[in-house]
Amino acid sequence: MHVSEEVVDRPHCHLHVCTSCRERGAPREPAEKRAGYRLYQELRSAIEGSPLSKRVSVRPTPCLSICPRPCGIALSLEGSWTYLFGDQVPERTTRDIIHALLLYLRSPEGFMPRDQRPSALQRSILGRVPPAVGGERCI
Repeated sequence: MHVSEEVVDRPHCHLHVCTSCRERGAPREPAEKRAGYRLYQELRSAIEGSPLSKRVSVRPTPCLSICPRPCGIALSLEGSWTYLFGDQVPERTTRDIIHALLLYLRSPEGFMPRDQRPSALQRSILGRVPPAVGGERCI
């Protein structure tokens, strides 16, 4: 997959992958066999070997709390929308996730219109959070 240099010059993005996600009824152990862990490994390998490695960190996340919709991922970037997706499938949706990352990095404020997202990330969205406004504090 070709990644242009314009993406490499953008801010750093985090791809969070729920490593505890598993299909309904699948055993919890060994953890390496869980679908979420396999998806994390695939995405980490795909990104490490590409120019995206300079702008995307693939982070294992113990739980995204979307158990009825495994496998879960989240995209976050400072000053941008944060996205949460479920229903990702190892060996099937890695390419679509990479395409979504490219769109996310190229978009102003990380906004990804539904019709521009790859098919695996159109119907699987669970939520998006607007960019935080600098200086605000939670009370």
